[in-house]
Amino acid sequence: MNILYLLSGLPLASGALFFTFNNLKVKYRLSIFTAGTHLIITYLLFAGFIAPPQNAWFNFDSLTKLFLMILSNVFFWVTANSYKYIKHSPIEKIEKSRQIFYNMTNLYLFANTLALISNHLGLYWVALESTTLCVAPLIYFYRDKESLEAMWKYLFLVSVGLAFAFIGILFLTLSAHGTEFMDNALYITVLVSGASKLNLIWLKAGFIFIFVGLSAKIGIAPIHPGEVDAVSNSPSPVAALISASLGGTALMGVLRILQILSWTSLLQFAQILLIIGGTVSLAVALIFMFRVTNYKRMIAYSSVEHMGIVLIGFGIGGIALTGALLHLIFNSLNKTAFFFMAGNIHRNYKSREIGRIYSLLNNLRWTGILFLISFLAVIAMPPFGLFFSELMLLQGLIANNQFVLMTFIIILLLFIFIGMSRNVFRMLYRTTDKSTRTFNEHFEFSHLSAIVLLCILAGLGIFIPEPLAKIISDVTRLFVHGI
Repeated sequence: MNILYLLSGLPLASGALFFTFNNLKVKYRLSIFTAGTHLIITYLLFAGFIAPPQNAWFNFDSLTKLFLMILSNVFFWVTANSYKYIKHSPIEKIEKSRQIFYNMTNLYLFANTLALISNHLGLYWVALESTTLCVAPLIYFYRDKESLEAMWKYLFLVSVGLAFAFIGILFLTLSAHGTEFMDNALYITVLVSGASKLNLIWLKAGFIFIFVGLSAKIGIAPIHPGEVDAVSNSPSPVAALISASLGGTALMGVLRILQILSWTSLLQFAQILLIIGGTVSLAVALIFMFRVTNYKRMIAYSSVEHMGIVLIGFGIGGIALTGALLHLIFNSLNKTAFFFMAGNIHRNYKSREIGRIYSLLNNLRWTGILFLISFLAVIAMPPFGLFFSELMLLQGLIANNQFVLMTFIIILLLFIFIGMSRNVFRMLYRTTDKSTRTFNEHFEFSHLSAIVLLCILAGLGIFIPEPLAKIISDVTRLFVHGI
């Protein structure tokens, strides 16, 4: 059977089938099967054990394989851990949300897969818009005022952003006007191969609109509030999906246009724009890290920070570009584990407010320890992979003599660390005499999952396996060209 049908058709069929019955446990088990099958096929593609299908509408190059692996891995772990989070939610009277949860997550996997493998910009745009529609009901899972507001804010900001991206796609088609391939100007491979013949003015306008438009979905400042609100008001499995995988799907669109620009004289302009966007994101994350009172919101701003680091890496190029690719992988692993522990905290303390979390290490021993380790990983402490990917970023800045920018970035990262540390250590060590609540935590599958993810994160920081090294090398070559 064509792997294309399994990758996209299986989650679509599962999502559609789940509307015909309401047994939550059966939906969970079938979702595990879908997620596991998707992960196995993706890995076989990633490692080169099976050949990708040949189709003009779909592209299975190294960039697709990398992002597809990130998506599939995150989705598998989220699905495997989702049942307890949604079944034993601290919010009552959400039975309707429970019944559609697996329907929408499977459709989410279908839409994300379609977006990542698409070679047609129109198809990519439709698939990306579909991910918005799939994730919106999941943001409204708790069915309270805050989640309703977060859902509508996310829908509005992301839809406006995608409207900008649509205009950018139209500009790209105008850039091909008068060329022999103007009738096929929506195919990415066609645009890449004919990049030298494109009109640079329309091409520049197209990149600006697409980058600004997709920033709302990536979570890049200053168009980040929709993504941050969605993450902070969603159940932890949904927050992990949005933070660890959905931003990457949107980033893919920007990287595809950057791939086209790498064959033109506009590459340096695009790189400057990426560096500005990344640096602004770091600055915004710093400001809000000292003002945040919701620990899931704190993790969401950490995602804004790390996506900013990724953009800077792509803007610098060279070894920093390699670091940016690794950073995407490491961040997806870290955020998934981090949100699992945040979900445990929410389920036990029945609050997302930092001020209401106390003596975490004493009350929830396993969750507290793994929450602390996830925090150490997210601030790039060795031996976790984020330390090495950020080190590559600094090496890239030094190689390009960007000492002023490097100093500014280090200062921003230092103060983000201080702000986040203040919040995390309050949760871990603060004591109170006002509460008589007792906690009884046992070792759960979520703890095992976090341990596995964090071990992989540390292992990849020390040793990069051959399949991953090859994919990273192949992706790097997509953006390194002369004009």
